Amino acid sequence: MPTLDSIALDLPRKIVIKQFGRTYAAIVSPISEPLWLKYFDGLISTAERVGKEVVQRIDATSAGIELVDSVAQFVEGYEADPPLGHRLAVANVLTSAFVPDQDMQGFGQIPLVAIWSANEGGSMRRHKDLIHTFKEPTAEQNRRYRRDDSRSQIVGGSRKGMTVYHGAQRALAGLYDELIVSVEGYVVNGVPLEGSEAIARHMDTYHKVAAAMQLFAPVLIDVEEED
Repeated sequence: MPTLDSIALDLPRKIVIKQFGRTYAAIVSPISEPLWLKYFDGLISTAERVGKEVVQRIDATSAGIELVDSVAQFVEGYEADPPLGHRLAVANVLTSAFVPDQDMQGFGQIPLVAIWSANEGGSMRRHKDLIHTFKEPTAEQNRRYRRDDSRSQIVGGSRKGMTVYHGAQRALAGLYDELIVSVEGYVVNGVPLEGSEAIARHMDTYHKVAAAMQLFAPVLIDVEEED
């Protein structure tokens, strides 16, 4: 049965911002996978040698603003275009899904935590009971992920150039669809989302990537220090 903590994937979400005693709100309809993939393609991760150091930078701001401008309708509290800070706040909500720092539920079960939409009282809520259960990736699927995750190019020459890294989000979204078995904490048409085909069709792509990425993360070994 759906609970109050369930995320309704098929309904628009209301993102509320409270600042200086005023309330602002934006409405965001379900975001299509092509729009999410465009966002991921716009993320810029670079490494550049500056003197003797290698400086790494990640820029998600531009891609986030572009996504918000494509999907958000600012409906409350605005007399003009929404300020940059509010657009960034909406982007941060849209990309808020993460794996908490805790033990997994079981082998192949990935928990997510995410902010999704305001409740009836206008407060933003954090959902903590989102579970994605997967099949074990095959060796070929693992190779596919590693190949995409290691893609990079040097811009400006090999000696002083900048290395631009291309993420594996597209591969992860596809691998999610191939490996997902079941989910908890999501509903469509008011009923729990069930069946791998329905999950692949309706699941938010950012949640797909956040969950699938954990499948390919190395397992940390608990090492006891000697006295």
